[in-house]
Amino acid sequence: MAFPDALDAATVADVVAHAGTTHAGTPHWVLGALTLVGVAVAVGGWSLLRGERARLGAAAVGIGAVVTIAGLIGLVEVQITPGATPEWTRWFPVVNTVAAIVVALGSLVVVRWKWPERPRYVGLGFLLACWIGYPAMMPNEGIAHPLGYLLALAVPLSVAAILHVDGRAVVATALADLRSKAVSAAAFCLFAVFFVVSAGTVSVNPDVTPAIAGDGFVTVQRVVGPLVYWPAVEFYWPEASLSGYFSPGTVILVGLLGGLVALNAGLVARQLAAEGATDSPRAMVGTLAASGATACCCCAPALYGVAGVLFGAAATPVYWAFMDPTSPVGGIFFAVSVIVLTGSVIRASHDPACRIPRESDAPRAADGAA
Repeated sequence: MAFPDALDAATVADVVAHAGTTHAGTPHWVLGALTLVGVAVAVGGWSLLRGERARLGAAAVGIGAVVTIAGLIGLVEVQITPGATPEWTRWFPVVNTVAAIVVALGSLVVVRWKWPERPRYVGLGFLLACWIGYPAMMPNEGIAHPLGYLLALAVPLSVAAILHVDGRAVVATALADLRSKAVSAAAFCLFAVFFVVSAGTVSVNPDVTPAIAGDGFVTVQRVVGPLVYWPAVEFYWPEASLSGYFSPGTVILVGLLGGLVALNAGLVARQLAAEGATDSPRAMVGTLAASGATACCCCAPALYGVAGVLFGAAATPVYWAFMDPTSPVGGIFFAVSVIVLTGSVIRASHDPACRIPRESDAPRAADGAA
């Protein structure tokens, strides 16, 4: 989570404080129940996708996803501000450094063992290890170091290069039809909305402090995260009860993670459409599970909002695990999300269901064979 560098600790505490048992007049248990209902509807819809009522199932999955995200956004806005920083957080830099070393060595060993012909995977593993260890290894957490900007750009470029080399043809074929494109676009939009709210970039229930009371505004600030300072456009719209900021760092994170989630969702749609035409050894259940689970991982800060509602002040360790910039938790969640989502797309490149051309391409393929 990033904060404008002009804010002091007291102001930050005011910004994240949403204590109590209601959110904008809505009891927390209602928001929790709404989330559970959304999950149940989505799961029920998923069970219908492979039968005769596939369209009803697809509609149920979409409605369930929207309802779930709406409930989670309400819960995310509930933040309980803890007291003094606990003593055990001083171990964060050590844990962070160890985690980065483990990821770097682990990527080298696994790639050497399973994919020795693809050293580019090691490069991505090293970059993600640097992302995890960057705040702990750099002086002053590296928030103004040029290396941080290079790293923030190198990770998405590395992912793009891997997808271009190992999955370009299949992704182009699988996402060529209108249905897959629509599913990908919807998944990206839903993820982007949930991400910016859960990460604290946008708030739908801002705390009106004396500094922002009155008319709305749009101004330019500097924010920290990801990794370094970024110029950001900060805004407050009182009529819509909306505040937040957008920065190049936000665009990088949403573009990378949202793009991977959208690719996976589009491939799932293609697998569903092609089911019955081929015996797919790569179950679409695995792709959907990977996409859904890591989408939640990408929005790790949301866990604190939910935990705060469920456990109150007892959830403060979760706060420090996610909010302390030297904590390894956020970096590890990010690295795991990138690895699993990218790996899911690459695995789909071996799925015959994703290799089947569109019906409109079939006559051309037949003419070529003749």
